[in-house]
Amino acid sequence: FYRDLWLTSPWNPANNTNYSTENTRLETEWPHHPASKPQPFFFSVPEVNNDAVLLGYQQAFVRKVLDVTLPFGNVLYCMDNETKAPAEWAHYWGRFIRAEAEARGTTVNLTEMWDNWDISGDEHENTWGHPEIFDFCDVSQNNWQDGQTHYDRLIWYRENLTGNGGPRPMNNVKIYGRQGGGQGLNAVENVQRFWRNIWAGCASARFHRPDHGLGLSDEAQSVIRAARQFTNSFDLFACAPRPDLLVGAADNECYLLANPPGTYALYFPDGGSVTLTLGDERARQARVRWFDVARADFTSDDVAQCGATVVLTTPGGGTWLALVEITD
Repeated sequence: FYRDLWLTSPWNPANNTNYSTENTRLETEWPHHPASKPQPFFFSVPEVNNDAVLLGYQQAFVRKVLDVTLPFGNVLYCMDNETKAPAEWAHYWGRFIRAEAEARGTTVNLTEMWDNWDISGDEHENTWGHPEIFDFCDVSQNNWQDGQTHYDRLIWYRENLTGNGGPRPMNNVKIYGRQGGGQGLNAVENVQRFWRNIWAGCASARFHRPDHGLGLSDEAQSVIRAARQFTNSFDLFACAPRPDLLVGAADNECYLLANPPGTYALYFPDGGSVTLTLGDERARQARVRWFDVARADFTSDDVAQCGATVVLTTPGGGTWLALVEITD
């Protein structure tokens, strides 16, 4: 919809006989990148430009797409990709698609993907603040953040979902491996973002395509295999992020998923030592199993005596996971 691509688009009034620049707000040339100046194409809805002629053709196009996709129950619907379009556009098409699905006797699951890298920004409230439109939340743009900030914003977002219609899935269709728009791939940070998304309770985690991410490279497959192996060893879906139970953790040192009082899963991006709070002074035993991500397997199985807390120190540097199971 911009620059050279717009010159050959069938939506360009220069390329079809259905409408013109006189009876729509469209222009035949649009030399602007969407990040700096969004296309009038994305302002057609009644609440913005009310570009009725263009909107009629957009509606016909979306209905045709739905003719193809609605028979399939495994299709998720995202209104836009990294958009700077107005919120009215996203809300209009969300309601439109939902109404079309209901009229055809089926249901859909909808989201929006804003361009803002800060998911605590106002644009993103237009997704998490509207559970009547959006069934899940794409948080891919948070994957431009690094370290503790990357995780903390997911936790902030999750808490907002809980207070606005109840929990909804937070999805990552893109986990970027870059650290900024002009920087190259950082594989270490790409992998850490993947793990932090899981430990923040996200519903999906997917590496973005090369060269923006690791894609389905050998390294990515190894990480995915390790994640599946580890999370299959406990009831992941009974757990929730519990950073409040970690004492003495430095920024980006350790992350915790827990189902107290019995199960605690920890992720250490690069070794470390933390104190895990268990809640009271009762004497009990803690089964501690260390998982080596590089080998995708548990390397030790120890029993420790503990009371209100237990100290956990990784066997070495590098990435480690730990599964702690408490028994009386």
